[in-house]
Amino acid sequence: MIFQLASINDLGRLACAFEHTPQPVFAFKEGDRWHLLIQFQMDSKKSNYFSVESGNVGPFMGYRNVYGHESVEFFNVCNNTSYIYSPVVFFRKAPFEWSERKASSRDLPAVELEDAGSLVRISAYKILYEESPLPLFLSSFGTEPMLFTLLSYSEEGPTRIYYVKLDEFPKCNFVKYSSDKEGFSYTDNVDESGFVYVKVIRLKSFPFNVRAWPSLRG
Repeated sequence: MIFQLASINDLGRLACAFEHTPQPVFAFKEGDRWHLLIQFQMDSKKSNYFSVESGNVGPFMGYRNVYGHESVEFFNVCNNTSYIYSPVVFFRKAPFEWSERKASSRDLPAVELEDAGSLVRISAYKILYEESPLPLFLSSFGTEPMLFTLLSYSEEGPTRIYYVKLDEFPKCNFVKYSSDKEGFSYTDNVDESGFVYVKVIRLKSFPFNVRAWPSLRG
């Protein structure tokens, strides 16, 4: 599936924030706009892609968050140590055909959770295995805000979407959580010690399907 992101900052946050190795960004041009995307593979059978349009691009995408101020810039070289860098890989043309049909809830292996705390615990449990927390994705489904994550319990197993419906859209880009404290909170400042921070990624719309890459067609 293709997930359309709300902004370039969401792409930078998803690809770089808290990642041991930032994910590469793939880029191709249509008209005067660039399409940037990253691959998010949860199991061995399929991949999901997260995409955003941009008016400019460069060989490296730099991301930083300084006391709650977040920025994403493109660079020719990696010589500013205040940024986390992701390499940009350029395609000659679009690597797949787009299908604009929007997904419905019937298309998705989705499970609704009782409360947002349960969703945060699913997202953060991987820190017990010294891995990065799973990102939380924020989208509207109909008229309701929805927060969800994608999880596969094994490389061979299917990906499932775990979600909760919210009363209102969070305005911050991260969730602050600690397993030895009750509850959680939304924040933009990720510099306070003693907490796990989970990145919140805003989607432009709910995902739609993507056909096979041209090289994989029969």
